Amino acid sequence: MIGETRAKPSKSAEAYDRLRDLIHAGKFDHGQRLSESAAARLLKMGRGPIRDSLLRLETEGLLGARGKRRSRVVMFTEDEDQEKLLRRYEVREQVESGATRLAAKNMNGWQIDTLRKLAEQVERFRLSGEAAARYEASGEFHRYLMTNCGNALLLEIWDKYRLAPARPRTVEFEQRILSNIPEAEREKPTLVEMVDAIAAHDQDRAERLMKERIRKITEAIRATVWEQTTNK
Repeated sequence: MIGETRAKPSKSAEAYDRLRDLIHAGKFDHGQRLSESAAARLLKMGRGPIRDSLLRLETEGLLGARGKRRSRVVMFTEDEDQEKLLRRYEVREQVESGATRLAAKNMNGWQIDTLRKLAEQVERFRLSGEAAARYEASGEFHRYLMTNCGNALLLEIWDKYRLAPARPRTVEFEQRILSNIPEAEREKPTLVEMVDAIAAHDQDRAERLMKERIRKITEAIRATVWEQTTNK
């Protein structure tokens, strides 16, 4: 509409975007502690928005908790203990497939439309080779699904155990894991197929497709862990 203005992002969203970009740009070392006060000084922002952004970055796996005081440290998937990564994906397989089943039962039309746009965005970034944008879009897709599946407790579990899709520092690490999946099978089933099943309210198919998609990655991580163990 003429004269319509785009809403400004919230302070929390701005802090999240800026910190995420700094992490991806390599401005912090692996294992570097990132406290609320340090981040607030760096961005020249209040600690409220900083706190929200650090929590979100932790759930997405870019920050990890360490020590009794749960200090937040910068962490990428390739820096994480691979056994722990495997365990997270085993849990993610069960939690997210269950959430997808509920989404097929509970999501309304406009929620499904939003989910479809996010799925299509992930596919566009995959085809264009924009890895960082794809990681971000994929995270948004899965968080939206968990948020709108109809069971808030599942989202709490998803956040608490950091079940968001892994966020590697480099595409090379991702490719090393995916090398354990035949190339023609890596993107099957697609997220769009999953949304189609949700839109059709086909709970069995929606659950099966999500479980199948995540299980491929789980098995690929398991194979990577096995290779590392046998090569020691």
